[in-house]
Amino acid sequence: MSLLPIINEIAKASVLTDEQDLPALVGIHDRLRSLCTDMASSDLSIVTDCLEHAAELIEEIVHRETQDAVAALDMVRRGIEFAQSVVAADQEGRPVGEVGPSPYSAKGSSPRASEAIDPELLASWIMECGHTLGELEAQVVIADSAANSPDVVAEIRRRLHTIKGECGVLSLHTAQKLCHEAESCIDRCIGEGLSVPASAVLALIDWMRDYLADLSRDAHSPAPDHTAIIALFSPPAETTASPAPAVASTKAALPPAHAPAEVLPAAVDNSLIVLVADGDMKDNLNDFLCESREHISNSEQALLELEKNLGDKELINTVFRAFHTIKGVAGFMNLGPIVSLAHSAEYLLDSARNDKIALNSQYLSIILRTCDLMGQMIRVFEGGTAPTNGQLKSLIEQLERAVRGDLSGSGVAEVKAAAPVVSSGTVATATAGGAPTSAGGPASATANASAPATSTAASTAPAANGPAAAAAASEAPAASGMKRADQTVKVSTGRMDVLVDMVGELVIAQQMVVQDPAVRGLHEQRLQRNLTMVGKIIRDLQEVSMSLRMVPVKATFQKMARLVRDVSAKASKHITLHTEGEDVELDRNVVEEIADPLVHMIRNSCDHGIESGEARKAAGKLESGNVWLRAFHSGGSIVIEIEDDGKGLDRARIIAKAVEKGIYTPDRPVADIPDSEVFNLIFLPGFSTAEKVTDLSGRGVGMDVVRRNIEALRGKIDIRSTAGKGTTFSMRLPLTMAIIDGMVVRVGKQRYVIPTLSIERSFRPQPKDIHTVVGKGEMAMVRGDLLPIYRLRQVLGHDQHDLNDLNSRGDLLIVVESQDDRACLAADEIIGQQQVVIKTLGQATQSMRGVSGGAILGDGRVALILDIGGILTEATAAAA
Repeated sequence: MSLLPIINEIAKASVLTDEQDLPALVGIHDRLRSLCTDMASSDLSIVTDCLEHAAELIEEIVHRETQDAVAALDMVRRGIEFAQSVVAADQEGRPVGEVGPSPYSAKGSSPRASEAIDPELLASWIMECGHTLGELEAQVVIADSAANSPDVVAEIRRRLHTIKGECGVLSLHTAQKLCHEAESCIDRCIGEGLSVPASAVLALIDWMRDYLADLSRDAHSPAPDHTAIIALFSPPAETTASPAPAVASTKAALPPAHAPAEVLPAAVDNSLIVLVADGDMKDNLNDFLCESREHISNSEQALLELEKNLGDKELINTVFRAFHTIKGVAGFMNLGPIVSLAHSAEYLLDSARNDKIALNSQYLSIILRTCDLMGQMIRVFEGGTAPTNGQLKSLIEQLERAVRGDLSGSGVAEVKAAAPVVSSGTVATATAGGAPTSAGGPASATANASAPATSTAASTAPAANGPAAAAAASEAPAASGMKRADQTVKVSTGRMDVLVDMVGELVIAQQMVVQDPAVRGLHEQRLQRNLTMVGKIIRDLQEVSMSLRMVPVKATFQKMARLVRDVSAKASKHITLHTEGEDVELDRNVVEEIADPLVHMIRNSCDHGIESGEARKAAGKLESGNVWLRAFHSGGSIVIEIEDDGKGLDRARIIAKAVEKGIYTPDRPVADIPDSEVFNLIFLPGFSTAEKVTDLSGRGVGMDVVRRNIEALRGKIDIRSTAGKGTTFSMRLPLTMAIIDGMVVRVGKQRYVIPTLSIERSFRPQPKDIHTVVGKGEMAMVRGDLLPIYRLRQVLGHDQHDLNDLNSRGDLLIVVESQDDRACLAADEIIGQQQVVIKTLGQATQSMRGVSGGAILGDGRVALILDIGGILTEATAAAA
């Protein structure tokens, strides 16, 4: 059959169908999608776009996502009629342009096109979508290197599906369409045994990021040009006749075209509502619960104010925005019953703010009861009892009648929470992911699906009987004993910082009390026990307060996966990134500051460090290179390492380039210059060994910025490299504002704090333990290992006139470690162990090596906190 008769049949069917005939609408939808697939290679793209838009409008009608189903169906008919005219003109040889513009091209022609996007919801979505895109990007990079891992592919599809649903809720139809095309393309590739189209999905991610940036500046920004993106997901010419993929939706799949019309039962449905958060969004459940409680509370307050001034549009807008936001986020999490109720309330409030109805106390009572039922559904995730499907259906019907001005049946008694009737249906629970713990028939499935046809049909399916009901009854106790979701509240970062500072002062004050001579002179047992208890409580308090500022480095590490992929592609290399320690947590400010240094170092590892495939094979290596990005705790600091298995740093070439550029003049024979000094030359401004400037590197900028940024955090960066085997960049980040356990030691008349995480043991050596080694000085035998001895008096620059031989003085030795280095530090006395608060020392002392901050001790005096890594570096340099 030719194209025109098919469109004529679809047009006839649309005229004979009304907005309530869901099976017929689904049939039209399927025929439209199939026709669009058949026309994929056609030159009449204007027809394809028009029919796709019509199909999307039908989805909105079926899922109750349009405020005016009649107007939406009229737009569907007009779109099909326009397609008829274009196809007829084309077949008759007439210019297609004479038909006129598409009915969908005019601004505001679509029923949802003019719907205002709530700015708060949009801002929240932009932030969350940014995180989702980062996670999606990481999964795509993994899929690109791990072939078609089923788990990875499933994760990619879930995230695309989530973004598509979110875009649909916000009426961002272009982005929604692109995500749908990406899903379809992935399904097609998997079905044909092909790999995930990683480059196409990554291009979509970049397009989405550009769109998010535009929307953050202007909520009404048009979508960027997406022609190239659509082309990436288009099927090859030989596969264009394949059947169209199943329609995907954020709420539920469309019912089959042959499905019979829903028949609502006359009896009240007392089965409990099933609420199951989408597994993809379960980590956001606590945030959703917190925000929803806040929105419901604000709505109730605004409604009570409205009773005093029924014409206050701002109060109406406040309540409207609350339900709009709840609906949007609940849609992301696939919480269908909440979406249905919020949508009905939103529709009523929109009629009020557009002066289609005049609010009165009866309207406000219905909306307040909506808040009550919404709150009850939210509390299900916290262990509360779920409302019944009958309650939900009754309230939605009241809201829909109220829009039409019918306030009958708006009595308070109709929607009071009722105890669940276990014997009549399923016992529902709420979970944060996976299958519900209830047993039963279609009632639970349709309630969770949110919309198969309408929220009424979804909420009132007949209850299951027989064995299913018996199973439900047996699981009732489990429902009441379910694990409650944690509650979350929003706290400003300013208040959080103040809390951390105050806890730090509390620790100092507690130490002052404990070490006060008047208190230490008291030996009453009960007092000492109480002081110990107070100390424990304060210790727990500081640990909790510090954890509030900490965030994992996972998100930053995930971004590096995309960087490695892009850089390796530009450099025509195959490089794999391996990450370790993604759960290690850092202060949120530090995490933000290390992002740029990581980018520079990883780019250098890929461009300079990893050889080409041919060079690697010639050197006896695998053609594929590797970069490791890891984070771990060491000696009271956080260490982040970037390691590659490339060619390593070339000492001679680095020195030659530095001398050639006039930025370094050796003061000794080249062979006597230690590796650490040579490798540090790459951090000098303007230094580069690249033969030519590329878009990746070679301009002599970047690594000097890396060192400045790390040192601004009072950290340090070291380089280890072996020719032919690879290079490791190690960033050691000291604790900037923290409370740590420290060992207080005396050196001369001064006291210092050594972080206990850096201490292995302490002991008073015997004469037989001390040895003098030619060229290495004093060394101590510690459990079979010969370790160097560094006197803190010398390292820290104390008066040397009273220094005597270690053997005669009987000093204490403290065995410390930093990364792979171990040594003994000689101190005069160990005063004791205590918690100390790290305080910054100001700009004038930031350049001091071996010191990471200061601490106020119990007697009010200041002690310097030693950075063991810096101390060992200084001591080694002095010994050399």
